[in-house]
Amino acid sequence: MRILFATWAAPGHFYPFVPLAWACQAAGLEVRVAAPPSCQAMVRAAGLSAVAVGPDNEKPPSKEAVRHVRSWGSDRPWPDGWTARPELLDDRQTLVLDYTAGKQVALAAAMAEDLVSFARWWRPDLVVCDTLCFAGPVAAAAIGVPHVAVGWELATLVRSERAGRGQGWLPGYAELFEAFGVAPRACADRVIEMSPPSLRIDESFPLSRIPMRYVPFNGAGTAPSWLADQPRRPRVCVTSGVSLARYDAGTGAEVTRKLAESVSELGLDLVIAASRGTDLTGLPPGTRVVEGIPFHLLLPTCAAVVHHGGAGTAMTAVASGVPQLIIPQSPMYAEIGHRVRSAGAGAVTDADSTPEQVGAALAELLENQRYASSLAAVRVEMAAMPAPADVVRELTAQAFTRRSQEGIPCPTTTR
Repeated sequence: MRILFATWAAPGHFYPFVPLAWACQAAGLEVRVAAPPSCQAMVRAAGLSAVAVGPDNEKPPSKEAVRHVRSWGSDRPWPDGWTARPELLDDRQTLVLDYTAGKQVALAAAMAEDLVSFARWWRPDLVVCDTLCFAGPVAAAAIGVPHVAVGWELATLVRSERAGRGQGWLPGYAELFEAFGVAPRACADRVIEMSPPSLRIDESFPLSRIPMRYVPFNGAGTAPSWLADQPRRPRVCVTSGVSLARYDAGTGAEVTRKLAESVSELGLDLVIAASRGTDLTGLPPGTRVVEGIPFHLLLPTCAAVVHHGGAGTAMTAVASGVPQLIIPQSPMYAEIGHRVRSAGAGAVTDADSTPEQVGAALAELLENQRYASSLAAVRVEMAAMPAPADVVRELTAQAFTRRSQEGIPCPTTTR
């Protein structure tokens, strides 16, 4: 049996399904990962076979894209419960979401021809993609096989492919399918859900969930020897994640610098986890800056992590049993922070908080033992979820069942 994974040029959307791809390979299935050329090294470093799809060059973010990223956090607060009731959003907020999804339509259009061509040649039995890789369901529809989305962040919940969060398709989404003579299908009707129940965000559309335990993987890397040393002071990791560094490096560095300054007076073993090439001059004395260390190696050695609210960082912190202070840089990250706080796994402070407020919030996080007990409960939920190997069995059974019901022979047994 053959499984085709598809992703776009965003490491944070590739890493979550790597353990599932490993499990597929370990079960004896053939696996390929289709991604833009700029992601080929990342895929290979994960021990997976890469297929290049889309343009051969990755353009730097446009000024419009940078302005858009910055605008996320500059609006008035988004209404509580907007993920379950998108009608609460005003016109500008809806426009922000549609703009984001429209960029994904453009990325999918650039990938779709190559992806469909490869799928028609290789004939996978199933396509697995993340919820923002719209080219994935296009390829699956073009060859008549099922697809499953990997639920991540809020793309699943607001159904990004639907304009205005309504029932109609976003402009350009249907055309992706029509270009190959097939009817549009939803990007995320069936979703592999990695969030434990206490961290799930209310969604605006019904979903068919396939639960899978989150297995931390944040990229290949080497564990430095100092990680094994017992720190004499509480070790705290500060990061602004890869998204800001990718789309707005200046803002990402500024956020990281401000966070470090806010907690520098607490007498901590402060570790700044930065993307390669980030300019972090002017940090407080004694701060350790590390580049390229995956969070699944670093966070288990920390007493806490301070970050922007990215789903990958948040989930890895929970899986590692590390309390987190989230300072969200967008409404999307604020929703993630809200769920973490509600579960008792961390605290949240506003993006415009003063250094004194951030420092006080972190001090409380380090001193209050209730976070440890709440984290333990969430980790029990995680441990009870099916492992990736169990999900492989379910996916293969579903793929074969559908083919049997529709009288379609398995292509990998008839070639």
